[in-house]
Order: sequence, then structure tokens, then C-alpha cells
Amino acid sequence: MVREKWSSGIGFILASIGSAVGIGNIWRFPYIVGDNGGGAFLIPYIIAVFLFGLPLMILEFSLGRYYKTSVVSAFSTLGKKFETAGLFLVFILVMILGYYLVITSWILAYSLFFLFGASVPFSQFTDSYYPLLFFLASAGLLFIVVRAGVSRGIEKLARFLIPVLVLMLLFLLVTSLSLPGAMQGVAFYITPDFSKLNNPSVWTAAFGQAFFSLSVGTGVMLTYASYIRDGNIVKSSAVIVASDVVIAILAGFVIFPLVFSFGLDPESGVQLTFVTLPLIFHEMEFGFVLGAVFFILLFFAALTSGVSFLEVPVATLIDHYGIERKRATAFISTGVVIAGIPPALSYTTLKPVLSGIPLLDLYDLVFGTLGIITAGLVLTVIGGWFVKKEHILGQIVGSERIKMVFIVIVKYFIPLLLIINLVTVIAGMSTG
Repeated sequence: MVREKWSSGIGFILASIGSAVGIGNIWRFPYIVGDNGGGAFLIPYIIAVFLFGLPLMILEFSLGRYYKTSVVSAFSTLGKKFETAGLFLVFILVMILGYYLVITSWILAYSLFFLFGASVPFSQFTDSYYPLLFFLASAGLLFIVVRAGVSRGIEKLARFLIPVLVLMLLFLLVTSLSLPGAMQGVAFYITPDFSKLNNPSVWTAAFGQAFFSLSVGTGVMLTYASYIRDGNIVKSSAVIVASDVVIAILAGFVIFPLVFSFGLDPESGVQLTFVTLPLIFHEMEFGFVLGAVFFILLFFAALTSGVSFLEVPVATLIDHYGIERKRATAFISTGVVIAGIPPALSYTTLKPVLSGIPLLDLYDLVFGTLGIITAGLVLTVIGGWFVKKEHILGQIVGSERIKMVFIVIVKYFIPLLLIINLVTVIAGMSTG
């Protein structure tokens, strides 16, 4: 079976940017900033992205290009127990995609609501079975793209959506900054409260956001790099990480001026996107147009990330088990839907809970927080400690000193940070 490739280096970079730039940048980043004191959060966040996220992305790209296969097949060359570790990463990613699609489906719904001029409060929307229908529609869109293949599906989508996403973001940025009172939001966003930097939870949130946002640690970037022909992976990583940071920061310049212009709470958390912002758009002149642009932008970001999550288990079936793409995509998509139905139902009329916690929130904790940190730890330890360093360093352009610093970061610094993050989360669960 001839293995697929990206048609060009720019196609690979745009697809990787699409994976990194998801709802973590535009939906999650602003409310994390709001929850952690505004501008002060940007300092640990940028440190986390470049000291933690960038080396981890380079590691994944190195592994992917060296082994030229997806995560399970790559790890299986090291032994049976490493194959199991690869399957663990794939399982975590499938479960994350199951609940990620729930959020994606809400975004799709609100895109259509604003396009057709419908005012639907979030409480009313989740008190119906419409979220389940939009969940199935979102899963169907991912299936169509990934089924089409690497260059004809994922790359074509990224080549179209990433430039459109940037243009839409710039349009919203200009509009938001022109509102009365916008500068109050800008001041909240960029003025650092340095006292916040003494709070360990702010740093934990920053490293968690960097990890969540960049799509590193789960084998996504490893799989994407396995399709490249050549090129400088360090330079590509820097471009992708910088793009991710810029888009996240610009999203803050869109959100906070909007929130302050209408006198609403910048620390309103998760409900910022689905409760607070729709209220603002309904009050604004041409608000339905702006609301449609915002939610379509968010949907495009979610879609490009979602296809990268789906590609990893699909590539596993293709590379490791010899199943052709169409069958592999159908099989994995079915599994993702089955995994996602419980969290999808948790914000419908049915509202299933476990120990008083909605299933979506439980998935987010178990898979989206504990699972993704553990997966990152597994990938980093295997890549840093069990893969021969010459296999990794042979893929990297740079001086010997820089390469040695990179190895130290990958072997010691990143695993230590992930362990600290994991312990902090578990400690927070026990005290909460």
C-alpha cells in the first residue's frame, strides 16, 4: 500500500497550524486569561509555549519523519510494551475527540442560528435534543474530510480554511476595537498584575493551555510529520507555534473589548462563548452578522483540529493493521460517535450525570485533562529515553550545543513539568 504524502511543505504547515489552532485558541484561551487575572497570564503562557510546547512539537516531528509512520507503528519498532503505549495514546485521542465534537456541534449550531437570525438561549438549546443532531452532523463532516485522504482531504481543507480564518479574525478584531469602551478591555487584557505570578495555579494553567492548544503530546504532530517529504522541521515548528500564539492573542483582543463594551464579566469562564457573547451580539447593530462571522470562525478552527484528531486513529488502522482508508475512517468515526454520545447527551433534555457531574465535564476531566497530560508524559518519556537520540537529532538542523540542550529539555524538563502538572490537577481534585 503506497503511503500518502502532503503535496507540499506549505500544505503540511497549514494543516499543522489547523491542528494547533482550534477552539483552544479562540474559545478556551480568552476565558483562561480572564480566570487568571488578564495580562499577567500572558507571561507564563508565552514562556510555556516556547520552552515546553515548541521542543515537544520538534520531538514529535522528528519521530514522525524518522519512522515515516503513525504513532502505534513507530512505537512498536521499540517492542510490544511500546506498541501498547501507542494504542493508549490513540484511545485517549478518540475519547477526547468524542467530547471535542460536542463543543464543535454547539459552535456549528450557533453558526447557523446567527446566519438565519434565530435567537436561541444556550439553556433552551441544551434543554432539547438538537445538540445530539448537531453532534452527528459535525462527526459526519470530519468523516468526509478524513475519508478523502491526506492531500485531497485534510490539506485541501487547511489551504482554504486557514487563510479564511485569519481574515475573519482580523475583521472581528477591527470591529471589536472600534467599539465604545473597547480600550478598557484591552487594558484588562494586556496590563499584567505581577502579583498573580506568585500563584502556582496561574503557571499550571499556562502550561496546561500551551499543551491543550498546540495539539502536542498525543501523536497528532508525529502522524502529520510522517507524511512530509523533506524540509526543516525546526523552522516549521517555530512557524506553527508562532502562528498559534498570535491567533490566540488576537482572539483575546477580539473578546475582551466586546465584553467590556457591554459591561459584562470577563471572568465568566466557559459560558463566555455560548452565553455572554451571544447576548452581546444580539444587542449590537449588525450583531447577527458579527455573531455569524465569530461562530463560523470558531467552527473552522474546531474543524481543522478535529480532522487531525481523527487522522491519528485512522492512520493507525492503515499503517499498523493494513486497512484501507475508507473502511478505516468509517470504523473509527463510528467509534468516535459511540464514545461521544454520552457527553453529547449530558447537555440535552436527558442530562445524564455520574456522581452529580455531567458526563461532558467528566470526559473533560478524565480524558481532556488527566488523559492528555498522561499521554504527553508517555510520548515524551518514550521519545526522550527509549528512541536513540541520533535518530531524533538526525532530523534536526542546528549546532551540537543546541541539539544537546534540546535533548536535556525533552528528557528531563518536559517530563518533570508534566508530572508537576498531573500532581497539581490531582491535588486540586482531592481538595475540591
